[in-house]
Amino acid sequence: MRITVVPNLRTEDAAALQAVVCQRLIAAGAQVQIAAETGGLPNRGALTAALQGSDVAVAIGGDGTIMHVAKAAAALGCPVLGINGGHLGFLAGAERDELDGLTALLDGAYTIEERALLDVTVHTAAGETSCLAMNEAMLSRGGLSRLVDVCITAADTEILTCRGDGVIVATPTGSTAYSLSAGGPVVDPAVACLLLTPVCPHSFNTRPRLLPMDAQLTVRATADDGQVYITVDGEESCPLTAEDWVTIRRAEESARLIRLKTATFYDVLQEKLAGRR
Repeated sequence: MRITVVPNLRTEDAAALQAVVCQRLIAAGAQVQIAAETGGLPNRGALTAALQGSDVAVAIGGDGTIMHVAKAAAALGCPVLGINGGHLGFLAGAERDELDGLTALLDGAYTIEERALLDVTVHTAAGETSCLAMNEAMLSRGGLSRLVDVCITAADTEILTCRGDGVIVATPTGSTAYSLSAGGPVVDPAVACLLLTPVCPHSFNTRPRLLPMDAQLTVRATADDGQVYITVDGEESCPLTAEDWVTIRRAEESARLIRLKTATFYDVLQEKLAGRR
């Protein structure tokens, strides 16, 4: 079995965890390669290239690291085991004190969860730019903007208009991330839906919405006196003008997360939110 280990070298103890993980996988008979970048992570293109021919990817870091690797691996259908080297680690399939279970990768004694991804495309006069979201796409005001107006439609039907600090379009995976902090619901990843969560809306009648996963959204946004930004999973961001628009739909590919344990989503939810990890 060929396994690619991807450590986030910005994360504390990632190098030490990488050494232990590689040692145990090699001892178990795996062919191991490391895809690393000094002080961080390889970019998406370099990572996808490094994962070619891999049976499994192992991401060492927090949820951001696991998402970055999972999105790069999605086009290849490569499953990803996240080892929590960060804080919460909602997406991690193993904790740093559970490395004895790594031999399960070679035995096939694990489960794979399919997680929906979003295709987020920004349309401007200069052309189109697309990226994948695993957690969310966030429309927000710039640092000097007072308010942002967001209008979201689907099939020419107005779904949500919101005046405030912005709107989050999230997957069920992202329901426990920024959307949760903004007052959105926790959604089981097995539920096929999109979440629309307004951020600090200037109306008591503006509430989070759930939409079918196959909804294709068109988003436009303007700010009173400044710039509007769209940020995807906290790692990609670009400014928008009043003439630009964004389309958001379910991506063709899915992220595949490995679980070594039998813990359910609700077990993980209680464990992480209660701060027991």
